[in-house]
Amino acid sequence: MAKPEFGVCAGRQNRTRSRRYIAGSSSTRGWKGSLLRISALGIAPVLIAGAVTGVVVQLRPSGQEVRPAVASDTPFTLSGHGNGHGRGMGQWGAYGYAKDHGWAAERILAHYYGGTTLGTLADAQISVRLQGRDDQPLGVYSDVGAVVAGKPVGPGDAVHLTPIAGGGASVVVTRGCAGDVLWQDVTDHPWVDPVDLGPDRPANEHLKLCAGDTPYRGALGVALDGAAARTVNVLEMDDYLLGVLPLEVKANWADTGGAEALRAQAAAARSYAAAENREEYAKTCDTKDCQVYGGSANEDSRTTDAVRSTKAMILTKDNKAVAAEFSSSTGGYTAGGEFPAVEDLGDTASPYHDWTLTLTAGDIASAFGVGELESFEVLTRNNFGAEGGRTTGVKVVGSSGTAEATGTEARSKLKLRSDWFTVGSGVGVPAPTSVPGAPDPTLAAAEDLGTVGTTQGSPIAQKYKDVGGVNGTLGAAVGPEMMLPSEAGKFRTYTGGTIIWTETLGAQVIDANVLREWIPSSGN
Repeated sequence: MAKPEFGVCAGRQNRTRSRRYIAGSSSTRGWKGSLLRISALGIAPVLIAGAVTGVVVQLRPSGQEVRPAVASDTPFTLSGHGNGHGRGMGQWGAYGYAKDHGWAAERILAHYYGGTTLGTLADAQISVRLQGRDDQPLGVYSDVGAVVAGKPVGPGDAVHLTPIAGGGASVVVTRGCAGDVLWQDVTDHPWVDPVDLGPDRPANEHLKLCAGDTPYRGALGVALDGAAARTVNVLEMDDYLLGVLPLEVKANWADTGGAEALRAQAAAARSYAAAENREEYAKTCDTKDCQVYGGSANEDSRTTDAVRSTKAMILTKDNKAVAAEFSSSTGGYTAGGEFPAVEDLGDTASPYHDWTLTLTAGDIASAFGVGELESFEVLTRNNFGAEGGRTTGVKVVGSSGTAEATGTEARSKLKLRSDWFTVGSGVGVPAPTSVPGAPDPTLAAAEDLGTVGTTQGSPIAQKYKDVGGVNGTLGAAVGPEMMLPSEAGKFRTYTGGTIIWTETLGAQVIDANVLREWIPSSGN
């Protein structure tokens, strides 16, 4: 349920149409392929002295479509909002509501988790699979001793457990983690217990792994998952939360007015854990697949206060604990799903409220496995928030195939912070904003018409601007900036003509309809 920087992932499937984005040219398919792509766009070739000589292109018959490929280094700037899946509580938003709006934890929870009520969790234990120890035997010790197979183990002596069929374990006790064998046995109780199994025990009683000395509250044991060994930590729910919160939120928020956000996180994490039921041998795990948990090594007094001050507090629905999902930052609007989508004004505190990422056409094509990129289309969004909301469907077309994916899948493949993104052209293109006195961002969008691959500041772009842009005689662009045959120059087509650039002639406006009349019915 958590993240490297706070969160889990998924999307919502309310569908609305969005604009299509097509990216620029490729010079990698050879001279003949370039000519075909020019013909497909309705562009007549030009005999340019000193640039291209003896080249005549036969127009492709109408009705046959050849898509322009995109040069692999063509930049795409993705502008987005938030960090994580956006379902349920936004952690930065909770911090913003606590610090800037004075909201208490209870109000924060009510805002993000609509349709739930606050309830009380009876005293409970939780079992946690330590995924980083999968397929390894367990070696563990304690500074004050431990108990295994009903026998005491001395301070500093180590217990090594290996799971066996039937639910038991083989036991080897050594002096220290790598010393002489003191005794060995087989037990049907595959656990190493601390000297006192009660909650909230002092640090010197915690069990420690021989590998890395990481301390854990409660008991540590082993289990078989098929034939694979697993390590499991069983402990009291609030002892567990003491090791979750410092890794899921920033404890220092309490120092800057955000203590109530930590309390809200404690209640949400407790609810999420109480609703978990992952494996027969473990209810939850210790990674971002569940909630990040690191034992007792990272406990912090500020998050400990949040856990203790919300003791037993959970979110419920129909008298059952709710899997209260959360993520780092919603970007200003939650994603919906199990909990109603709501505006998140607190998220302005987030460093991930807005973000940009520049990828190349090659990056995108490789991520989706479609060969050379021809188009990247956002099909649907979820209607919640700016720009139509989070992406719920994309279509990627390439030279070797077409891929369709959800917004969540696109986020994963492209390694984006969230599935709430739009696509622009060029490097460092920001999300459109309205600034007094600045050019109208809708004009720039109209000039580009959703295409990507135009070289910002190129001679063609400057010529287009000089003749009036989208409001001039050329009108809107109908294709990306592309390479002429033999890389003699570049061109771009518009509804009212074509701009061609070469080093010899510079940028020139040419009427494509006139050029067609110059072309013979056959050519080579």
